[in-house]
Amino acid sequence: MRSSAPTLCLLSCLVSSLVAQGYTSGWETLAATPSGTPAAGQDGFYIPPIAGSADGSFFTYAGNTIGVPTNVNGGAIFYAGIGVTGPCRSQRNVTPPTNSRCVVQFDVLCNYTGTGVPINNIGGVSLQPSAVITPQFPTASVFSNLVAAWPAVMTVPLTWNANVSFGPTLAGVVTMLPDPAFQNLDVNVWHTWGTTIDFRTKEYINFTIRNGTTGITTVYTPVPPVPLNNQASTFIPTDFRLFTGNIGNLFAIDNFTVTYGATYDLFGAGCAGAMGVPTLAPQTGSSPTIGTTLNVDLGNLPLSLAVMCTGFSNTLALGSIPLPFDLTGSGFPGCNLLVDPLVTQFLFGASNTATWSLAIPLSNTFNGLELFQQGLSLDTGPTGAAFSNGGRCVIGL
Repeated sequence: MRSSAPTLCLLSCLVSSLVAQGYTSGWETLAATPSGTPAAGQDGFYIPPIAGSADGSFFTYAGNTIGVPTNVNGGAIFYAGIGVTGPCRSQRNVTPPTNSRCVVQFDVLCNYTGTGVPINNIGGVSLQPSAVITPQFPTASVFSNLVAAWPAVMTVPLTWNANVSFGPTLAGVVTMLPDPAFQNLDVNVWHTWGTTIDFRTKEYINFTIRNGTTGITTVYTPVPPVPLNNQASTFIPTDFRLFTGNIGNLFAIDNFTVTYGATYDLFGAGCAGAMGVPTLAPQTGSSPTIGTTLNVDLGNLPLSLAVMCTGFSNTLALGSIPLPFDLTGSGFPGCNLLVDPLVTQFLFGASNTATWSLAIPLSNTFNGLELFQQGLSLDTGPTGAAFSNGGRCVIGL
C-alpha cells in the first residue's frame, strides 16, 4: 500500500486527480450576443444525433432580440432554444455517482413567439440517455424529464404547466403533477424549477417550483416516492439535455445546476480478526456534507490501531488489479481488498475503536466527489491483520 498522508491534505491529494462530477453554471463565461450564439462547441455542449435537431443559443439579456426580460437572479447571459423549423436540443456530459441523490435545478422562462395555436411540448430538461430498451419497457423513459407544456388549446397562451414524464409510462407520455402550484405559471416570467432523484433506490424524491410572479416556493413530495422506469436497471445517465419543442415555442434557462446529496453507504464483507470482523461505518448523524466534518469509525480493533485506505474505485486497484482482490496469496486467507488504496492513513484509537475524520471545505469544488474506503485492523490474531467492509462516500449538499 502507498504511504500515509495527513488527513488535512487528503482532499487536495484526491481532488488533484479528479474533477467533481456536478455542474453549475450561469453561462457567464460563455460567448453570447443579443441575437444568440450557438451553444454547440462551448463548455462541452453538442447537438445530439437526433434527426431534425437544431441548436440552442446563448443570449445577452441586454438588447436580446427574442424579448426575454432580465432575470433578477441571473447575470448577463442566458440560454434559450426557439423552435424555428422544429425542436432544439443542446446536450452536455455530466455523470452522477451511482449511489447518490441527484438534484437538478434551474431558472426557467417559457413563451410563445409564433402564430396560430402552439403545439406541445414547450421544452424540457432531462438526464440522458432517457430511453432503455427492455422487454418490459421497450421505449421507456427512465430518467428525469421535466416537461413544460401548454395547459390548453389557445392562440395566445398566457400560462404553462411544469409537468413531468416519469415511469412507469412510455416515453413521451407527459404527466401533470397533482399540486396546483405546478400549473398555470405565467409566461415570459422567470421561475425556478427542479427535482431530486435517488439513484440508490431509483426514485423521484420530490419536485420543486418557485413561482416567479408570487415568489412562493412549493415542494411536492410524492408518497410513496415515484419509481424511475426500469428500476432493476443499473443504467446511469451520462448527460443532461436542454430541449425546445415545436415551432414558435421559446424555452429559456439560467442558473443551471446538477448537484449531489451527501451519502455514505456500506458494501462488501470484511474478514475476522481476534475480535471478529472489523466494522466500518460513519458516526451517527455524520455525513459527507460540504462545510462539515465527516467522522467514520472503525471498530472491533484489538489494539485500537488501524489503517484507513481511501481511493476513487471499488472495481480497480493500482490501475490494473480487478476488485475485489483475494488476499489469500498475501497471507490473509478469507480476506479481500475492496477499494483502491490510493491514500492510506494510520489511526490511533481507544477502547477498540478508531475514528477517521475529514474536514470538508465549504466549496462546491468538492460537490459530487466519490470516494471508497476500507479499514485494516492491526490485529493480535495469527495473520496480524483483519479487514473491514467497504464504504462508498459521495460528498454533497
